Amino acid sequence: MIELELSNVAQRIVSQLATVEADEEVLVLADAEKDSVARSFATAARAIGADAHLLFMPKTDSHGNEPTETATEAMKAADVVFTVTTHSITHTRSRLAAAEAGARIVIVRGVTEDLMLDGGINTDYEWLAETTGAVRDVLDAAESAHVESPTGTDVTMDLTGRPAFSLDGFFHDYGFSALPPGEAPTSPLEGSAEGTVVIDYSMDSIGVLDGPIELTFEHGVVQSISGGAEAANLRERLDGVENAGNMAEFAIGTNPDARLVGNLAEDKKRLGTVHFAVGDNESLGGTVQSDIHLDGVVLDPTVTLDGETIIDAGSVDLESIHELATELR
Repeated sequence: MIELELSNVAQRIVSQLATVEADEEVLVLADAEKDSVARSFATAARAIGADAHLLFMPKTDSHGNEPTETATEAMKAADVVFTVTTHSITHTRSRLAAAEAGARIVIVRGVTEDLMLDGGINTDYEWLAETTGAVRDVLDAAESAHVESPTGTDVTMDLTGRPAFSLDGFFHDYGFSALPPGEAPTSPLEGSAEGTVVIDYSMDSIGVLDGPIELTFEHGVVQSISGGAEAANLRERLDGVENAGNMAEFAIGTNPDARLVGNLAEDKKRLGTVHFAVGDNESLGGTVQSDIHLDGVVLDPTVTLDGETIIDAGSVDLESIHELATELR
């Protein structure tokens, strides 16, 4: 039975990663499309002895949309929140308010039964924490980034003073964790991104791409989006949304068990990929608010930080990254 298989995975996450304790108030916030996965988390939390609450909210229209007021207040009242939703609420005022109220928030956006049972969510968490932490340290210390790819990505960004994060599955002190685990994100300095980003595998709210989507950035903002029907789809999603074209995020995938499946929850965690996002960057230490935050995956990137190449055509130099991180500590 699928319920039993999901329960085993959820129990590991609830106890090992979220470290839920028996006296805590746990909220599982979900929409109807994630019913079975959401119930597995609620059951796992209840089995530990926590006071588990399962709340279904209306499905939002896009990643970065605010949840309902009822959901927002429930998040602020909980000790631990699992957001098992179709669209991410990571980059929302509601999530920030809940974190400020002291809630430990585990983002489980877009996670299906398949993603619970196979791939990146079932990985060596200790190895991943060490590796993602090292990438985070190197990215955090960098002042500039240059990213290229075979499909035409050629973009530079200023990272001076911008924090990087380790989304390794464990909860850290910056207010949220994410599953499947395995990325080190940062937010480029507003107005600094210059050049071209070619999303060549998958895009939030679209899925696997039939053809690449080319975004041209000037002064940190999208100036043009070119490609086929999917590029037109993205233009339509951004049209009329305040600050939607802001270069919001640059992130490096770190999970060798993550697969390319057309679901950004897993795609963007794959070791050897990078992803970029447009829209809101406030949750990543930036200053731009928007009602959306959309990620797109780039394959086989070459990433150079302050003149040091740490990824060459998708091959991650983990030895050099760990050496650099050790020097920084």
